[in-house]
Amino acid sequence: MSTANYNIGETFAAQFAWRLPQDDYLRAVFEAEVLDLVPLAEKYVVRLNKLMAGRQEDPDGRLRPTETYTQEYWSLVGQLIGRKITVAYEVDDGRALHMRLETLTGEHNYFYRYSVAEDTARKVREKWESLERDGR
Repeated sequence: MSTANYNIGETFAAQFAWRLPQDDYLRAVFEAEVLDLVPLAEKYVVRLNKLMAGRQEDPDGRLRPTETYTQEYWSLVGQLIGRKITVAYEVDDGRALHMRLETLTGEHNYFYRYSVAEDTARKVREKWESLERDGR
């Protein structure tokens, strides 16, 4: 059984890695702020506050020069700042969490499900408040 090494309000570096279509690896390190703990699932709820570091490697693990980075994917990395996600406690050890590329492109909702859920909850709350005001 894993345990959390950080408490609510603390931050740690969370590293994610994606294999790009040309077999490069994109690695991004975010400052992750702990918003909540889910002990039964052994997970943190975190917000990715800022991009701390990043690099792109060729298929042999050699660093690419910054000017050759694949900009379409790096712009998607930038859009992850501020996102809320759940991550296993083990991600706080600094090792990269290898992700499917679809999580970066948005085809899989991993980085977006919290915002969708919060939007839905807000709309439901507004609807109920509207119904209460109208006496229904």
